[in-house]
Amino acid sequence: AVHKGKKTVSEMNADGILDDQAFKLFRGTIDFKNGSSGSKGDEKEDVLLMGDYVVNQTIPLILCAEEDVDGNHGASIGQLDEEMLYLSSRGMSAESASKMIARARMDAVCQKIGDEQLEKLVQDYLEEE
Repeated sequence: AVHKGKKTVSEMNADGILDDQAFKLFRGTIDFKNGSSGSKGDEKEDVLLMGDYVVNQTIPLILCAEEDVDGNHGASIGQLDEEMLYLSSRGMSAESASKMIARARMDAVCQKIGDEQLEKLVQDYLEEE
């Protein structure tokens, strides 16, 4: 995100789930150019790691050529903890509970797509899993 004008705003969101041997690299850059005073840029990342062999790399970069700007990077990256898997104490296997939580997160992301045809394509793909 390149900020050239005054009081501009940018927001980058990287949300997802990694399983099996998945690899993800996020390189988010917010560049506050000279003249972009009063601007704000946010990078947010929320990644659920489901497999033992997944690789998640995050390389945030915030460049500032202006004094009065607000640049932020926040990340929540990790595996489900035991508290999140309380469903297994209710008769559901830990694997089923993990899949159900992952599916709920994917459904939430799908609702943000904004294109009904693409949402249906993603939902159909998830049903095959």
